[in-house]
Amino acid sequence: SEAEDIKIQNAILHILDNSSNILVLSDKELEIDSDISDFLEKHIEKLLNDSNMKNARFTENTNAIRDICLHLADDLSFFMQASVETAQRLYDIMLKNVDIAPADLICCLFSHQGQLYYGILKLNYKTGFTHFVQQEDEGNVNTIIRYKTILPSESQKIDECAFICLDGLNIKLLEKAYEINGEKEFYLSKLFLSCYTDLSDNEKLKIIDKVTKKISKKFFDEDFDKIAKMKKAVSESLEETSTIEVNAMADEIFDDNPEIKNEYIEEMQKAGLSEKTISVPEKLAEKKYKTMKIKTDTGIEINFPPSYYNDNDKVEFINNSDGTISILIKNVSKITNK
Repeated sequence: SEAEDIKIQNAILHILDNSSNILVLSDKELEIDSDISDFLEKHIEKLLNDSNMKNARFTENTNAIRDICLHLADDLSFFMQASVETAQRLYDIMLKNVDIAPADLICCLFSHQGQLYYGILKLNYKTGFTHFVQQEDEGNVNTIIRYKTILPSESQKIDECAFICLDGLNIKLLEKAYEINGEKEFYLSKLFLSCYTDLSDNEKLKIIDKVTKKISKKFFDEDFDKIAKMKKAVSESLEETSTIEVNAMADEIFDDNPEIKNEYIEEMQKAGLSEKTISVPEKLAEKKYKTMKIKTDTGIEINFPPSYYNDNDKVEFINNSDGTISILIKNVSKITNK
């Protein structure tokens, strides 16, 4: 597994509880025993495979985190001080912006695929419940209390992190938007790291969906046919090459109208998607394009593989003279109750 390729070298935990105005900087690194290394390696593996992870690059201006990483790349014994400066910088931003979630911050050095990374993992507190023993005159009273500083377990998701490769300073970033000065902002890239970010895989696919729906609504009165053609074209392209060819997909959807096709591609570019070929990880492709889901205004929902669309041996959409649509599902040998 990929987690076996991830090796934690150093790690330290600092407490950044801006909700209580508490910053507790650790004076000692974590002891990397099997529990700690398992916890971190499994989380890092999941984060590296997260479809919302973005590639990013530091801006050219003065940049505190980049300078910390340059110093660290030159001298790994600087790790402890690097983590303190990182925590202090992040806490200062969190104090000024109370909507940012309080957290424990784990800074670590880890190797992955032959590269050394400086990992910054923000473990936002989860609310949980635990037992509490009160000693009273009549003896012990066991009760349940609400606990606000539970860290995410191995099976839960970490929402925010940055992994900075110490050779080349490329950044992998997972971030959340919080309200900053009245507007939702990605504060990790904008205020903390000062970096440019690319679109994540998930964001690219969301743009394709959104623009297809927008053009379909503008020119075809939200014609189901256009959305179905897009899903089918994407699904077939992913099966063949694990990529989406934007021009080929546009040809498939708007084959008879080059003007609309051009507007479609322009709208994608305006939304920030300028690539002609988009690579899509297998897990994400399966999640988004394995099935086509349709819902009728009469409350019926149908799921079927995109390849069945326009295959009249499987599913047929019949336009009736009164303007309604009939859906005929064919050649079914068995129906099961799900």
